Amino acid sequence: MRITIVTPSLAAGGAERSVVLLSAGFLNKSHNVSVVTLYPAATDAYALPEGAARIALDIAADSPTVIHGFFRNLKRLATLRKAVRTTRPDVVISNMTQTNVLTTIALTGTSHPVVMIEHSNPTMNAGNGIWRLLRRAVYPRAAQLVSVSRDINDYFRWLPESKKAVIPNPLSISAYEISANKDSFLLDANKKWIAAMGRLIHVKGFDRLLAAFAKLAAKHPRWHLVIMGAGELRSDLAQLIERLGLKGRVQLAGFVSNPFGVFRHSEFFVMSSRSEGFPYALLEAMSCALPAIAMECTSGPREIIRDGLDGILVREGDVEALAGAMDRLMSDTTERKLLAARAPDVLERFGLEKTIEQWERLFAGIVQDKR
Repeated sequence: MRITIVTPSLAAGGAERSVVLLSAGFLNKSHNVSVVTLYPAATDAYALPEGAARIALDIAADSPTVIHGFFRNLKRLATLRKAVRTTRPDVVISNMTQTNVLTTIALTGTSHPVVMIEHSNPTMNAGNGIWRLLRRAVYPRAAQLVSVSRDINDYFRWLPESKKAVIPNPLSISAYEISANKDSFLLDANKKWIAAMGRLIHVKGFDRLLAAFAKLAAKHPRWHLVIMGAGELRSDLAQLIERLGLKGRVQLAGFVSNPFGVFRHSEFFVMSSRSEGFPYALLEAMSCALPAIAMECTSGPREIIRDGLDGILVREGDVEALAGAMDRLMSDTTERKLLAARAPDVLERFGLEKTIEQWERLFAGIVQDKR
């Protein structure tokens, strides 16, 4: 089967990571894979697997006015349509709301079925009004909508059940294992480390994590926090660390291309996000036998963490409860070991091969419907 995947870019992020892993999984099953990105290759943080064809466009610039935007989007649609059609796909997979809308419109009137993937919860990441309206108008025209979590799927009650499916993001760490200790230099082995990872933006909630850690720092002087990720709030978070008296206790590590060495030298992982889809940071941390604590945000963590078995879920927005859960693991080596023993189950529960099997069943249904 010829599969074409359309995505904004291959920059650092969960959706982009998913594109790379799905490409590898499809190639392993002898499918032909092409990836079309709206941004140029200069923005890449991830490399596609060998054998995947790449078409990098440069059609994602913002428009200064509505009129500019209208004509620019007409050009985008024509460029995208031409690029996808050159790959002669049996099925097209698009990623993220705006790209889903553009791809479905661009391929109107063709024989190429479009499967859209929603990676984030629209109740928290709905975008501006025009894109909400377009989603309502365009999504019913696609062959299928795939949500990466059940909570995201529930948002789309206005779509027929036959047009919806839930397929989690795939997990595979084989590509990282050879250099798993590459970035462990970040951590002082004489200290105990709590790990966190994500873009430094408001939705990731690192302000809440810092507030929780500040409540415990004096009680646990050996413990330190490392936050991996880059983003627009780095300066704000650095100032917050100063105000909370955490200078020297928190390391803003920046973007870490291979986090597994850091994970394997940490005691547990914390996710304090206000919203998630199906977070890779959490999956990858748990794959390294890290017990995890996560706030029960709009979607994602409660479908990954089995509370009390491989991690701890705390009430969304409750910084006191987050601090309490962190204190609990910082104080109890035995509980950390018990949770850590089951955490790597995510490799089986959400493994790449299992995910690809779900995708192939979905493709079979789409091909059947075309006949």
